[in-house]
Amino acid sequence: MHNIPATPLGFIAYAHFGQVFFFMEKYAKPSLTYSEQVGLLKSRGLIVADHEAAERILKQVNYYRFSAYCLPFEVTRHQFKPNVTFNQIAELYEFDRRLRFLVDEALEVIEITVRAITSHEMAQKYGPFFHEEAANFFGKFNHGEWIEKVHKESGRSQETFITHFKTKYEEFPKLPIWVAVEIMSFSSISLLIANLKRIDQEILAKKFELHTTLLIPWLHTFAYIRNICAHHARLWDRKLSIAIRLPNKDHRWNSVNTARLGAALLAINQFLFKLPVDRLIIEEWRKEIEVLFEKEMEVENFWGRMGLSGKLQAHPLWGDVKE
Repeated sequence: MHNIPATPLGFIAYAHFGQVFFFMEKYAKPSLTYSEQVGLLKSRGLIVADHEAAERILKQVNYYRFSAYCLPFEVTRHQFKPNVTFNQIAELYEFDRRLRFLVDEALEVIEITVRAITSHEMAQKYGPFFHEEAANFFGKFNHGEWIEKVHKESGRSQETFITHFKTKYEEFPKLPIWVAVEIMSFSSISLLIANLKRIDQEILAKKFELHTTLLIPWLHTFAYIRNICAHHARLWDRKLSIAIRLPNKDHRWNSVNTARLGAALLAINQFLFKLPVDRLIIEEWRKEIEVLFEKEMEVENFWGRMGLSGKLQAHPLWGDVKE
């Protein structure tokens, strides 16, 4: 018989002739009532002043989602630091929800403007169906797969303008680019721009006052973050899988962790001021962000978890948007 110990990760492992074999555990956790969920949090050291109010929040949020916001308040997994309250965690959840809303709002402005400018510039140069031609893109781009997805989107769409085009014009499911962009996801738009010929990327980059080495990766990151927001996932202290690309030789970025949300907020702020958007809209968004951050959450290393060395409002890249 072999000795088969459980590993710290919950797997079961044993060694045989120098090889390690892993066996997955069978999930055996029972479903708990809301009251039992609150009781479980209490048993782990969380202070719950109002049991019924805590139950109501868990009914709205889902215990599993709520538990992700417990992590910064724990000494070890499932063991809370002294004097941590349920309300502190609930406040952090609400902060993240509002932050996610504001980030998504800014990315909506960016996405719509990028759609508009890209479709206009490329249609002016190549005509309304420029995106249908693989020859207009970088040679290694899998144009066939990309355009097939666009056609599927047009076929599924119930938008009135799509139905109108479908019943009137023989080109359907092909759409003029200024129509097609309205049913493309941010990721599809980002992919389109990333695979344009260099000369066309430079045309767009000039419109956004950015070098192509920034425009393309920034749009990629923005599309990724927009997807996080669309799925209502935790945002404020997330490690970004697609980090923000740094401008060359700009020391103002030196203290920023590019794989955290703080860097993305600074990039979004910079990008907004390069768009042909009413400054009042941008200033209102900045004001709402600043109001949200006025009250720091009672979380250890709050700004550091966002990849910043101090307050967002005090960072030179937040105040200086001339470049």
